[in-house]
Amino acid sequence: MKREHLWLIVHLALGLAWIALLASRAPGDSGIGATTPQVFGMLVAAGWLPSLALAAWQVKHRRWRSLLLSDLLGAGVLLLLAFSLYLPLFFFNVAWFLPLALLPRGMLSELLVRWLPSRKT
Repeated sequence: MKREHLWLIVHLALGLAWIALLASRAPGDSGIGATTPQVFGMLVAAGWLPSLALAAWQVKHRRWRSLLLSDLLGAGVLLLLAFSLYLPLFFFNVAWFLPLALLPRGMLSELLVRWLPSRKT
C-alpha cells in the first residue's frame, strides 16, 4: 500500500474515531441535547464529510508547515460554519463542532504514519 493511501486512511479513520468518542460523551436521552446517534450523524455530515477535500489536499502537501497551516485554516472554516450557517440547524449543539475542529488531524496523521513500521513490499 502506498504511503499516501495509508496516510489518507489514517486521516479519515482518525476523524471518525474522534467523532465516535465525542458522540459517546453526548448527554443521551436527557431531553437537554442530542442523543449519541444524533451527535454522531451531525458531526459526520456537517463536519467530517466537508473535510474530505482538506484531506485530499493534505495528502499531497505533507510538509509540517503546510499541515499546520491547513489544519488551522480547516478549523477556522469549520468553526465559522458552525457558528453561522449551522447555528440555525443545530442550535446549541454547535458546541460539538469545537472539539472536532480543534483536532489537528493532518499533523496527527503524519505522526502516526511516520511511527508505523515501514513495510517494503
